[in-house]
Amino acid sequence: MKRLFGLSVVFYCLGIILVSFIRVNFWLIVVFGVIISAAAGLNFRNNQVFTVWIFSLALLLGALSLKNTFALPACHISNFIPYSNDAVYSLSGFIDSQPVTQNKRTAFIFRVQGAQLDNLKWDCCGKVLVKLDFPQDLNYADSLMLQGVLRRPYGFSSGSRSYRKYLSRQGVYLLMRIKSSLQIIPQDEKSGNKLIIFAFWLRDKLEQVIQKYLPDLPAAILSAMVLGQKSSVPWLVNNYMVKSGTVHILVVSGFNVGVVAFITSLLLKIIRIRRKQRIILTIICLLIYCLITGASNPVIRATVMGVVFLSGHLLKREADIYNCLACAALFILIINPYQLFDLGFQLSFASVLAIVSFYPRMKSFLRLDKYKPGPLRFIYEGCLVSLSAWLGTMGIIAYNFRIISPVTVLANILIVPLSTLITLCGFSLVLCGLFCPFLAGVFSTTISFLVTLLLNINSAVIKIPGAYFYL
Repeated sequence: MKRLFGLSVVFYCLGIILVSFIRVNFWLIVVFGVIISAAAGLNFRNNQVFTVWIFSLALLLGALSLKNTFALPACHISNFIPYSNDAVYSLSGFIDSQPVTQNKRTAFIFRVQGAQLDNLKWDCCGKVLVKLDFPQDLNYADSLMLQGVLRRPYGFSSGSRSYRKYLSRQGVYLLMRIKSSLQIIPQDEKSGNKLIIFAFWLRDKLEQVIQKYLPDLPAAILSAMVLGQKSSVPWLVNNYMVKSGTVHILVVSGFNVGVVAFITSLLLKIIRIRRKQRIILTIICLLIYCLITGASNPVIRATVMGVVFLSGHLLKREADIYNCLACAALFILIINPYQLFDLGFQLSFASVLAIVSFYPRMKSFLRLDKYKPGPLRFIYEGCLVSLSAWLGTMGIIAYNFRIISPVTVLANILIVPLSTLITLCGFSLVLCGLFCPFLAGVFSTTISFLVTLLLNINSAVIKIPGAYFYL
């Protein structure tokens, strides 16, 4: 079966969903998995029976992967903290995320390596969400000694939307709030992954270039589009984008990854790097760009698909789009099966799957091939792509945001081309800012104009009667 792998990943996802609702013993799943593996081996030559066993095994593997995340290691910090406790703990470890400062407060994920309570010390592991009541200049991999009260996150709401479940899906089970800088003691040594340190350093450099040549609002929007930094985007702009169904342009996605791959490949071709080395270097650049942008679900999805596609060219084999998409999903879910319940994961894969499924069929049904390439065909195809993505994500958006935006198709036809130009100019600005500063002014003026035009169009679109309505 051509798409056996893709369908197997679907059953893997069903297994994750099943275990999230039903309590099943871990070892019972293992036993069934062994039995099904043996049955699949015995029926290897019978294609239909073998396929059924493979799908059943994929279902159990998905269930097993989620079940395995429930079991924390014995050394996990949450195993040592009572549910009701006001004791002051000293934690040693390092910052495991890029700190975010908003509203004069700083927050970051802290990876614990050791803990102390009074005179008792012990080695431990796990993550703690640290919130500072003041701004602090900190970076990924900084080693610190923190002193404060550890608490478990409050539920805030019931079901899968609770704050506690949201944090647990990121591997965080404890919070520490720090009110004074005296509770933070810097350590001399550096920890963390060297590649991630380099990626964050490079992102800071690129962000400085953007901020140097652009006013605050265009710089914030371009940083979101090119670097995945949404923290500076004003709430009002984000809210207007949600109403028009174009908020996806503020997220680094497959288009950005495609631009990086194209630019890298073109530059390497110009300097006459051989085809095999060119593909390998392009893959390396895609991985670095994925880290720079924070490795969000859309970027990981696009990066994995790009790597699989380029690897196919390297091995001189044609890659199937559905199998590439399934490979990207499986890669993310193996690392963290909870990502299946993440809104970004669902929207990213639903939109791409809808486009590759609906668009060719609607194009064939409407017989757009009879139109010669030109503005009219471009508009029709843009409408179909936008409509396909909207149909694929409408249910997810309506359920999570309680909003339906019929104007989304029109808004995307007008705004997506503009966002494409902004992204291309953004990459050009960054490259010129680093290597040809005298040309950066041309792109900065263009970007400011395009961003202003985009925001005005978005504001006009959502004022159309019936553009959006809340459920």
